[in-house]
Amino acid sequence: MANRAGVAESTVSRALNDSHLISQAIKEKVRQAAKELGYIPSRQAANFARMKTCIMGFVVPEYGSFPPFSRPYFPALLDGAVIGAEARGYSISIVLIKVSKPIKDYFALVESKTVDGLIFAVTPADYAPFLDLVEVGLPFVLIDNYHEGLSSVDSRPLPGMRAAFSHAWNLGHRTVGYVTGDMRYRNAIDRLDAFQVLVQEFGMRSHIVEGDFSRSSGYRGGARLLGESARPSIIMTSSDRQALGVLSYCSEKGISVPRDLSLVGYDNLYPAQDLIPALSTVDHPISRSGYVGSELLADLIEGKIKGPCQKWLDTSFVVRESTGVVLGRNEVGEIE
Repeated sequence: MANRAGVAESTVSRALNDSHLISQAIKEKVRQAAKELGYIPSRQAANFARMKTCIMGFVVPEYGSFPPFSRPYFPALLDGAVIGAEARGYSISIVLIKVSKPIKDYFALVESKTVDGLIFAVTPADYAPFLDLVEVGLPFVLIDNYHEGLSSVDSRPLPGMRAAFSHAWNLGHRTVGYVTGDMRYRNAIDRLDAFQVLVQEFGMRSHIVEGDFSRSSGYRGGARLLGESARPSIIMTSSDRQALGVLSYCSEKGISVPRDLSLVGYDNLYPAQDLIPALSTVDHPISRSGYVGSELLADLIEGKIKGPCQKWLDTSFVVRESTGVVLGRNEVGEIE
């Protein structure tokens, strides 16, 4: 190709890699020669020369009790991450990490050039290991988690939950039950904080039971809340999966939703609209979080952003069939 273009071999390499040392005219001459010879530049070789893989690691916890992508949260997040990475010229590599595996092993992935940076899909509110990764200069982004000094993408629960409370109030609900998420995680803490702020803001009575985002914890939480003498007329949960558990309990006990009980989930993952009744839920922009996370990681890898950066998205609320007006209750929420 060098002979065809009439330049040195080193010039060919620099021209194909768009070096600023080569004039535009020479670059065009080399590209034309490459085209005539049917040469396709190797992106992998170019990346290797730059000590870059153009691969982002998507870190997903691996649990022994269920496959990592059997829950709709992870595919939704991955959808956004893949599209965002592709828009910036990166691909995504899945990194399955057992929940007991030490985080120090993540650095070896980047040090060996397997990936250029990492997106952490689900992480507890234990930040010391991540602060250690900052010290060694590892590019990474937390999704649905945040901490001072760390780059992250998270969604504020208050806007969507406030809309849910307003909807409930307008339907006549004055007593609300809540099933929390796993309190080891930042998003569970923030959702509970928002719930407590809104209970005060709307002047409603509340009953809170602890859960862990799972369907089974929703079932147990629903049983506890609905076993009380002055049971709530509406239950809100910290995840759609928990809401599904509440629905299962209600089905077993002959409690009609929304005639006897209104129900609100959180996440708006794809099963929510297919349930019977379709679930009213806080819309958590999970796929958008993945997209923004990929963009942010690309900026960190390429040096376009210096230091930690936190990006915030807002939640909204989707009204469906699982919420209705309060029937058959007196002013204190007791069944008449």
